[in-house]
Amino acid sequence: MHFSETRPAVMAWLLAATLSLTPCIGFAQQAAATIAPPAAEIARLPNGKPDLSGNWAIAANLNDLSADMVRIGSAPVADGQKKIPYTPVYAALRAETSKRMYEEPELHCYMPGVPSHMWRQAYSGAGLVIQHNEKHIVFVHEFQGARRIVSLADNSTLPDSVKLFMGHGTGRWEGDTLVITTTNHNAITWLDLAGNRHSDQLVVTERFTPIDGNTYRYQATFADPAAYTQPWSIESTMKRGSDPNAEILEFACIEGNTDNQHYTEDVGGKSEIDK
Repeated sequence: MHFSETRPAVMAWLLAATLSLTPCIGFAQQAAATIAPPAAEIARLPNGKPDLSGNWAIAANLNDLSADMVRIGSAPVADGQKKIPYTPVYAALRAETSKRMYEEPELHCYMPGVPSHMWRQAYSGAGLVIQHNEKHIVFVHEFQGARRIVSLADNSTLPDSVKLFMGHGTGRWEGDTLVITTTNHNAITWLDLAGNRHSDQLVVTERFTPIDGNTYRYQATFADPAAYTQPWSIESTMKRGSDPNAEILEFACIEGNTDNQHYTEDVGGKSEIDK
């Protein structure tokens, strides 16, 4: 059987085997029954800005992020027109996903990148925990032990030659909206399980806007001149978890541990299970 014919099985395996060896569901789904109710009062830092500290769930589409697209450039996108505006090179890479699953980052236990880590699966009731003060905001995710520390006081940049799995983020306030700009990505991470990609020129601009004390509007814009012909944006809802004691658990990952059929020696793996 040709590998491309096995894509549905491979994608099902990616959702189950690489993310958990025991039954689990995505945190956004898992948290749906345990999210905190709307709260009129928005928690605030000593400087008066909103405090995002706590555990959160974002209802973004892990299977194909383009489903959450709301704009290409400045133009709204209708439901039937949600297609990432790839350059020809990256359109070809996206089309070859079923033949290039050996590049799938989760197979290699890599950190998932920004903003993908914001809605990755979790074993426990705390897929995403945020710690926040006036100078920094820290995102800690259970999946692959991903974390990022974003300065709210120091907007210095890194050299273009520095490429990171979680990028380099700096934050600023626009009224009550927290705006985080992340640069210095590597080109290894994917945006979702469908194989939507980016280059190392990607700039992600995230906006966190409070709706009430337990609900935020989450927006992310992707600008990448090598991969996209225009910037494009997604939007989703961010909900605070109701369990104040939710915590991050240890996450263990073993590279290529179960995909001996497809992660073979010619692409860097092993063709046989060690005995």
